[in-house]
Amino acid sequence: MEDKIKEQSIDRLDISCKTIEKLKENKITIIKQLARKSKTDLKNIGLTANEYNKVEVEMELLGLCLKNSL
Repeated sequence: MEDKIKEQSIDRLDISCKTIEKLKENKITIIKQLARKSKTDLKNIGLTANEYNKVEVEMELLGLCLKNSL
């Protein structure tokens, strides 16, 4: 099941359109690609603390986590 979720688009996440656009501009289009990123990576592509915290929560709701997250 987890693998199936990882292949889905980041569009399914309940995050802002602005955040989705920033991710897509950086070639992050599926959840698997997002799971390979750390909070630092997300900060470096221009996400604010609020935006990357929301991304982290959404990933946790799917049973996934960002790179280097516990």
